Amino acid sequence: MNHLLPGFESKQRIELLLSLTRISSPEVIAALTLHYTSALPAERAAARHGIELSNFMRGQKKLEQIAATVEAIKAIDWAKLQSNPLQPKQVA
Repeated sequence: MNHLLPGFESKQRIELLLSLTRISSPEVIAALTLHYTSALPAERAAARHGIELSNFMRGQKKLEQIAATVEAIKAIDWAKLQSNPLQPKQVA
């Protein structure tokens, strides 16, 4: 399941998600950011930044995994909020 939509993500969201990865190549980071913020197809984003499509796809897969984890955490927090919206959980 894709959690990130090309063209619909903010630069800040992509930067935060990338900060949770070990992706360090400026070209891969730039291509992923371009793809997700402007909806430029993956092939063109990779070519524009001079990287192989396979490197782009590897980064994209990792970014999707991180986004899935973040969404799972949000779902847990949302369920907890729905069950007890005003009382903080007591820690023993």
